[in-house]
Amino acid sequence: MYYEGRRVKKEDIQIERSFLELTSSDYDSSNLPDHIKYLPRKQAAEYLGLSESTLTRYQEKGKLKWITRRNRTPIYSREALDNFKEKNQ
Repeated sequence: MYYEGRRVKKEDIQIERSFLELTSSDYDSSNLPDHIKYLPRKQAAEYLGLSESTLTRYQEKGKLKWITRRNRTPIYSREALDNFKEKNQ
């Protein structure tokens, strides 16, 4: 798939669109649309009801895994966050 003249993976485009949509709008983290499958650190922390530092600590301990965007911004899969939520409640 090509985006702005470059070959990219479809997943990268979904990550980028989710990131841009979340950062440019005022979504409530508890009521996100279904098409948003990736969350930046701040929104992921709000989604789980944790602080950003706790979220980072969990990632360092291997309890959560993040994906890195092109500019190295950590992005969390919503599916992984939902699984984490189920295990810890």
